[in-house]
Amino acid sequence: MQHLVGLFGFLGLMITAQASTLADCDLLYSHRGSDALKSADCYQELVTGSEAGSEDQKKIFVRSFVALSAVVNDYPKTKIEREAIDKGLALVKELSKNFPDSADLPYWRACMVSFDVFQKDRGSAIPTHTFRAIGAIQSDLRLAIQKDSSIHFFGPPRVLGIMHTQMPAIAGGDKTLAEKLLKEAYTKAPGFSMNHLSYARILDVNGKNDEAIKVLQKMIETPDNFFNPYLNEPLLSLQLEITKDKKAAAELLKDISE
Repeated sequence: MQHLVGLFGFLGLMITAQASTLADCDLLYSHRGSDALKSADCYQELVTGSEAGSEDQKKIFVRSFVALSAVVNDYPKTKIEREAIDKGLALVKELSKNFPDSADLPYWRACMVSFDVFQKDRGSAIPTHTFRAIGAIQSDLRLAIQKDSSIHFFGPPRVLGIMHTQMPAIAGGDKTLAEKLLKEAYTKAPGFSMNHLSYARILDVNGKNDEAIKVLQKMIETPDNFFNPYLNEPLLSLQLEITKDKKAAAELLKDISE
């Protein structure tokens, strides 16, 4: 096993130094771990060399943001988390130069700013940074919904719905709106596991336990392949995320059922 780990690390270094194709960057991303951060750098190199404002360039931007998000989610409370957030904030500025009118810009800006303020407020009794940024974050997500709510598997309504689920009413949290937003993501993009889990969570919060149980049971029983839109692109597989989401779904189902 140590030899395999060493081999992957060696390959990662080689690819980082010689990356010239999308497949090279995807290979780094497929390893996840710290290589996800290297893949974001790899994608960024391709952004620089691609046609400005083209759909291909936008696709590369999005893959970089996805890779950075994976690092933030997988490495909380670490130096690498902060590094990924800083790279993401810088990348937003680059995205704004080439795609100022796209739905991707306000969506990914909202995601990266959220990561930033949550990280800065971690452990604080009063989330000062979050309170200062929450209005701008929500405005960006509403703008993204207005422009194209379907991007990133209906990411704008999903992220805004999750925010309202987690925020107390005193801070502007609206659980009724959260349920509406998360139901939209769940209904219109059922092939994304997080949409199922997020919808079940708000149903639970709103006291709709029977409905939450049905959503969770269906999610757990559904074959993993249904939740993996990249079956033909194995280097972009979401299997790690699917496994994590299903584990969280099983734990929530157990809590609700007890």
